Amino acid sequence: MSFGLPISYPSALMVLTPNAQWSIKDENDYSSLVWLSTDIEKPTQAALDAEVARQFSDAPLKACSDKAKLLLAASDWSVLSDVSLSNKTDFEAYRAQLRTLVFNPVAEPVFPTEPQPVWI
Repeated sequence: MSFGLPISYPSALMVLTPNAQWSIKDENDYSSLVWLSTDIEKPTQAALDAEVARQFSDAPLKACSDKAKLLLAASDWSVLSDVSLSNKTDFEAYRAQLRTLVFNPVAEPVFPTEPQPVWI
């Protein structure tokens, strides 16, 4: 499962110091970080390492939640008032399971299978 942006010092810097200006030659080498902001303090390597570790441990949960949101959006059509399905309750149950994964993500999710529409 893809976790989106790579987890590295730049991703940690964007969280810890979102308005700071900096450049980095090697995204995994603290010594290559050049701090350009004079009004924002440069984070320590320990602070960046802690944020990278946090992002890494949260990545599977974020991926679970993100995928569940995409699946929910893709099935929005099924619960519109002008859609006539004889198995609308199947779609409602499917979407309820997805909402559970959005709000309570797990590291190794088992996503429900989308029902096939049965049109009236």
